[in-house]
Parts: sequence; C-alpha cells; structure tokens
Amino acid sequence: MLRKTIILTIFFINLLSSNYANSNEIWITPKADEYSRLSTGLAGSFITIIDDEEISQSKHKNIAELISSYSGMQTRNTLDGVEGSYTTIDMRGFGEAAKSNSLILINGRILNDMDMSAVDFSSINSNSIERIEIIRGSSASTIYGPGAIGGAINIVTKSSKNLDNQLNFSIGSFNNSEGKFLLQESIDEKQTITVSGKIISSDTYRDTADFDQISLLGNYSYDISAVSSYLDLSVNEKEQLLPGPRIIGGYYNYHLCNLYSSSHTAKNIGGWDNLNATYGALYGLNNNLCNVNQRDDFANTDTMHVRAGAKFNLDELTKIFANTSYKDKTQKSFSASNANTISVPANGDRYIDTVLDGNTFDIRIEKASVSEENSNILSFGFDHDHTFYTSNRYRKEGESLGQVINADQKSQGIYFQNSLNVFDSSLVFSAGFRYQETEFQGRSTVNSGVTGFSFTTAHPIYNVTDENTAYNLGLEKKIDPFTSISIRYSKGFRTPNIDERIKATTSGSFALKDQTSEDIELGVRAERNKTNLVASIFLMDTEDEIQYNQSVNTNLDPIERSGFNLDLNYQINDKNNLKAALSYINAEFTSGTLTPGSGGASSCDYTNTTYCSNSSTWQNLMGGGTSYSLSGKSVPLVAPLNYNVSIESKISESTFFDIEFEYTDEKYVSNDQENVEPKIPDYYVLNTKLRSDYRGLDLTFGVNNLFDKAYYDFAVSSTFHDDNHYGTRAVYPLSGRNIFFDLGYTF
Repeated sequence: MLRKTIILTIFFINLLSSNYANSNEIWITPKADEYSRLSTGLAGSFITIIDDEEISQSKHKNIAELISSYSGMQTRNTLDGVEGSYTTIDMRGFGEAAKSNSLILINGRILNDMDMSAVDFSSINSNSIERIEIIRGSSASTIYGPGAIGGAINIVTKSSKNLDNQLNFSIGSFNNSEGKFLLQESIDEKQTITVSGKIISSDTYRDTADFDQISLLGNYSYDISAVSSYLDLSVNEKEQLLPGPRIIGGYYNYHLCNLYSSSHTAKNIGGWDNLNATYGALYGLNNNLCNVNQRDDFANTDTMHVRAGAKFNLDELTKIFANTSYKDKTQKSFSASNANTISVPANGDRYIDTVLDGNTFDIRIEKASVSEENSNILSFGFDHDHTFYTSNRYRKEGESLGQVINADQKSQGIYFQNSLNVFDSSLVFSAGFRYQETEFQGRSTVNSGVTGFSFTTAHPIYNVTDENTAYNLGLEKKIDPFTSISIRYSKGFRTPNIDERIKATTSGSFALKDQTSEDIELGVRAERNKTNLVASIFLMDTEDEIQYNQSVNTNLDPIERSGFNLDLNYQINDKNNLKAALSYINAEFTSGTLTPGSGGASSCDYTNTTYCSNSSTWQNLMGGGTSYSLSGKSVPLVAPLNYNVSIESKISESTFFDIEFEYTDEKYVSNDQENVEPKIPDYYVLNTKLRSDYRGLDLTFGVNNLFDKAYYDFAVSSTFHDDNHYGTRAVYPLSGRNIFFDLGYTF
C-alpha cells in the first residue's frame, strides 16, 4: 500500500507546475553543520528547527515543554517533570514504548541508553543551547541509526566565539529553586572555553518526591581555517524520591490507603488486604491496613560524558567530521513492595545498583558540488557504539546479592545520504541508506537462597547478531516563491533494550525480535504575508513492535498509524503574534487475538493475569467466546487529538505578555490493548507569563495551570484482569496551579 501511494504521489507532483525557479540556492539546510548531520538534507521530512532566539524567549519552559509546543510531540510524566526530568516524548504515537522509539541526541551523541530509562532533559542547560532540530518520522534512522522510528531530536549546544555570559535564578511554588549560568572566555583568536551549569532543588507537587540536581558542561574549542576541534565534558548528579502512583477504582483495602480522590498529592504507601488475612499470614506479609511508616522509594543517578571531535575543511566543498565519546552512568534505586515497613523489609523489596558505560566513534565525509544547473551534497559515514550493562539486585542495601544481570551490546553501521537540488525545476531530491549490525550478549544469575529471590527467574547466556537496513527517499518541490510541497518514504528499525529483554518471556529468555517500520509522509510549506504554515499527513506500518503487554514484553502484531500535523505562525498585528500546533493520530492494531484463561472462579483471582472465560468482564464487556480480536483496537497511551495555541502580546519594546492553552484528548490506559478499561480523561492547561528585559536584565513572572486543573497523563491498569480489578488503575497526578519568578542577567 505504501509503495503504491508513493508512485501516485510522485506522478501527481510531476503534473504540477515544474518550471518555477527562484534562485540557485540550497534551500533545505540547517543553520549550521557543526554537531549535525542535517547539512546533507532530508528532503520531504517534516523538520522543525528551534533557534536560540526562540529558546531565549521561552522563559521558564524546560526543553521537553518547548518541544511539545510543536505538532506531533506528545509528552508524559510519571512525576512532576521538574525541568523535564522523567518526561517521555512520544513522536508518532507509540504509547508505552515511546521512549524507545524517539531518538534524543545532544550534539549528535545519542542520549537514549541501553536500558528503558527516559532521557534526562533536566541535565541540559537551556542557556547553552544554540538550536533544537526535530525530525519527525523514520527518515532520521538513516543518518542517526536505530531507535528513530518515531523521529529524532538533536539538541545542539553553543560553541561559537563571542557568546554572551548569562546568569539566571528562578524560584517558584513547592519550594522550587534553580540557578543557571553560562560563561565564556576567549584564550586567543583560536581557542575558546565555555562553561555552563545548573543547580535545581524542589519539593515538587507530590508528597515525598523531593528532587535535587547538579549539572555541569564544559567545552573547549580550537578553530583555524582548516580545522575546528572541540572537547566536551559533562557531569550530572540527580537525587529523586519516588512518591509512586495513586489508585482509582480500588477494590481491596490496601488500595483504599492510596485513593486518588482522597489526596492525589500524597505518597503511595503500602499495606495489605485484611479481608485476606489468611493469605497474608501464610506468606508472612504485613496485615496492617496502611503502612504509613513504609520506606521511601528513590532513584539516584550519576552521569559523566566525555566527547571530542574535529571538523577538517579539506577545501571549500569537502569536509570530514570525526567524533568519539565515553559515557559512564550509575543508577541506584530502591522500590518497596506493598508489605514493606521501615523496620521490617519485605521479600518483594528491591535495591538495584546498575552501571552503564560505553564508547562511541563516528566519522563522516561530506562532499558538495555546485554547477549552474544544480547542486549536490553527498555524505557517507561509519558509526560504532559499544555499551556494557551490569545490574546488581538486592532486597536492600547491605544484604546479600540476589541477582546479577550482565549485558554487552555492540553495533556498527555504515550509511550515506545524498541531496540533489535541480535549480531549473526548483526540485530537491534526497536518498539515504544505512546498514547496521548489532551483537547482543546477556545473562543473569540468581542466588535463590537469598531472602526474596527464591522465585526470581535466571536468564541463561543469550547471544544474537542481527542485521538491519534503513533508507529514505524524499522530494521537495517549489510551486511558487511562497509554497512548496513534499513527499517522503522511509524504512527504520530498532533493537530491543536490556529492560525489554529482561521481561521478554516468563521462561527466562532474553529473546525478542527487532522492530521494523515503513512510513510515508506528504507535506506542504507556505508563507503568505504574515502567515507561516507547515503541515503534513503520514501513514506508518510497524512489524514486531516491542511493547509491554500484560506484565511480559513481547513483539506485538502489526500496528498501523496515520495522522495529521500542522504548525502555524500568524502575525495578527504589530503587537500580537499567534502560534498554533495541531496533531491528530490514529494508532491501531491490524490483527491479533486474545485467548482467555479457563477454570473456576479461583483462577480469575491472583493466579491468572489474563481475562478468564467465566468472568463477567470477559462475558459482558468483551463478548465472551473463545478469543477476542485486537484488530482495530487503539494503542494505549496515545491521545488522538492534541493542540497548543499561544499568543504573544507586545506591551512595550521590551515587555511581553504570553498566554498558552494546551489540550490533550482522552486515551486508553497502559496495559489495556483490549480497549475495555475506563480511559484517561482529556484535559486542558492554561499557562501565562509576563516577561521583560532592560539593559541585559531579564525578568519573568508567570502562573502555570492557572485554573488549578487536577489531571494526569499516565495510568496503568491492573495486571490482574479479574472482575474485582476491572477499572482499577494506578495514576500519576501532575501539578496544580504553580507560580514562578525568574531573574536573568546577560553581560
């Protein structure tokens, strides 16, 4: 279907006016090639570049919030999202697996790790950002590699000379405070040092969810006409208490300790169902209704990155880019089970000490050629990535080691990307191809004699080598000086991460298939007077999609996604400017069935994690029978409709008032592929701020969530699909009304 659509669309484009030519220009290009592979162009792709001017005007918006103000960017938070921490960006509607299908980079270095942890946007100082490149769809898989099926976001930091020094301080609700700085010193005409950093402390909206972070980034650059080189060093320390979810639709007494309706800000605490005291006594569990003295969960992370590289200008049209990096990340976390108390640890408690470290190397050659008829940019390169994973798991600190998980993943890829600009017909054609080989080795060992690990599954040694390809084809055509149309077709892939492999099957195997996708996109760009509009429609098919499914990760049946994106900028008058973004997406399973469990009423209780053939839920809501078709069912956690509207009003030459309205449609909860559970409600949020600058002094005062809307954007249905748990879901409430004040100084 996709190939037929491509042929018809290309034919349609050729029927349009093909003789318009404006000037001999390469009009698909980022603002700079440093740290970027977009200089070769990705014709037909829906690309947004957020420049430093827009970033500086978006006062008190973290990186994730700034990105989400554009179409096709859904976000989710399991915490309050301080500075974008624990924020997931979902590009093209992947729901639960979004963090593994959206590739996030800083200066071309992939931030997505081998595990399933979300990218930490809070570690990046917005003052140090030169631009943000957003590439929607899988065309970025060719230039950046696996994981960019939904799209890629490359954050480029400043390294040019003569930057302004900046100091910023912010205070706000929930004892939130933040300090940021950016300082630069030119040693001489060739050498420059830039240092930026931030310190954050917040009690956050939730009880027992304190957040503290220190980040530092240093850059040394050496520039002469033939060579530009750099050295980056970043360190980040983060401490986060985890308040856990709140419960909606609870049935058992320990649910009633944590109801969302009673206090959606409170910490989720443990307890046990004293209606089932016999079961609790049998397994030595705590039968108190509410464990108010339960130990706090936490997740602390220390990260260090070193990156070095150089650009060699062989001549005016030929460049070589080479980069290498080393990364070390240590994560220490604790998760208390339901029966935990401070004085009496429980068998389900887990303290996890994980180290991820690895190295990367890439080299790219870019060759441009220009004639009177056309221009061409060809880029080809090689990428290497080797990551090591070691996770030690205990019941708590100081106890015997219960489980060790080791993994080693190495990937190597070669690629090319080419863009041809034909001046006479104002046509740009792009084509790219990547070949990637990935080797994975993993195993886990379990000491079943250690308390709490007697039922833990060990994983025998698993070795696999997979080969994948990605490619893209794209056209952009100027119809007149103000309008262009485009089409793109691409294929992408991604490999399973270690967390997905750990829970791949109940039999203890790391085996999961690689995921593949094909997508097509049709777009238009138009500029008329005071209006700038970019829009596209797309269709994507994925196979062997990796998702969390009823407590076990698996390759799901084929999924089809289609949608519409629109970004609009309209200058109402000299004092008012409107920006709007609209996204619609339909993500559905195209096949697959669910077979219920069988047996008496007891098998629909704790021992079965699928619907039972004799349950009321199966009979009344799902139609009964021997199977349940998933064809046409929506992918959970994907909101069909999202829009963002903001108005910037100019009060004086240096003072502006901004108002922003965000709307997110209702969506199915996680773990509800069957689409029978109550949905996450739709919601809107209104944010306002007043900003002013005078002689280098910036002042911003604002109120987020002005109407104090109670809402959440992430929820998980119970894994016990029995009648008693229907409608039960764990939700993660987000912040109510909050006030902030920012002070900045540029010198």
